Amino acid sequence: MEANATTDRRQFVLFRLGPEEYGLPIERVQSIIRYEDPTPVPHAPAGIEGVINLRGQVIPVIDLAMRLLGTPFTPTPTARIIVAEGDAGLIGVAVDSASEVVSIPVSEIRPAPDTALTAETADAFEGVASQDDRLVILLDPERALPRPGFRVPADAAEEEADV
Repeated sequence: MEANATTDRRQFVLFRLGPEEYGLPIERVQSIIRYEDPTPVPHAPAGIEGVINLRGQVIPVIDLAMRLLGTPFTPTPTARIIVAEGDAGLIGVAVDSASEVVSIPVSEIRPAPDTALTAETADAFEGVASQDDRLVILLDPERALPRPGFRVPADAAEEEADV
């Protein structure tokens, strides 16, 4: 019976971006570190703040606030980088704060309302759930985090500049 209780719940790492609270599935999160200014990368795709060195591994840091909220990420003393597994490998996600890990019953995860989403962000959301009298937006890491298809080849970027 306990195995059923485990499969009927999912764990999420909760974090804040601006006024909203989001969740990423814990199985995709490798670590949470204090925010450090990423090293800028020339000609990096839009939304990539730069890279950090984490235990000898170079990891891109994305500006999820720009993708989801339309405003650039501004670090504060509580800012963190969530290191998560995306389709393109490890990705650092710059967030205002990371607060806790919660276990949410699958039955309480509701689809995000289509009318509240823009075409640019609709695919990033798995759903919403109530947690301690507040709503948490649950992200689909396959869609919210960059994929190799998000990258613009240098030749394509130069061709666009020539047009």
